[in-house]
Amino acid sequence: MINQLPTALDLFAIAIGGLFGASVAIQRKTPIVGVMFIGVLMALGGGIIRDLLLQVEIVAMHDLWYIPVAVAGAMFGLSLARTIVEKSFIGLLLDGLMLGLYVVVGTQKALLLGFPAGPSILVGVLTGIGGGTLVDVLVGKQPVVLRDGPWFATAAIIGAVGITILYPYVNPDVLAVVSICAIATLRITSVKFGFDAPSTETLKKVKRKKA
Repeated sequence: MINQLPTALDLFAIAIGGLFGASVAIQRKTPIVGVMFIGVLMALGGGIIRDLLLQVEIVAMHDLWYIPVAVAGAMFGLSLARTIVEKSFIGLLLDGLMLGLYVVVGTQKALLLGFPAGPSILVGVLTGIGGGTLVDVLVGKQPVVLRDGPWFATAAIIGAVGITILYPYVNPDVLAVVSICAIATLRITSVKFGFDAPSTETLKKVKRKKA
């Protein structure tokens, strides 16, 4: 049961990633082929980075379902792009859900393979932010993780740390659902209410106040 959990979540994450990636590409006025490519890259990028770091078989290259699910997600995103653009909360919800799913899958897969806490957290975070970072670079945008603004990598780190601490004590299925909801909530709340992640500017302000 535990061994099947990452695969089930992985496929769901890939579908959401493809959908969200395609909608992002549409906003950049990308041709249809480009939309499909970016959707698939968003869907599979984090998982490929994860498997490379874990030095295991790259599942997307060997499993029958991964690429078709990514393509289907991108096609679905292509058809829903207008709705996602017009109703920004849907895009934000997909963003938060995608981040939570990838962080959970990456962290739990590392823990399942017996990796220590530190590397498991690193793998979880990079799985969560990897696909989006690749897409940002491809379309010529500064990656979200390098910009001041709402919680993204910070939410991923908090989620990965929480999963790693609770993994030995909580049923993996329950932990996965709770962690996805928590990470998505952190991401969505920070964007909705303008809570920015700690930055160098924040540290400078704190030092000035102390001075």
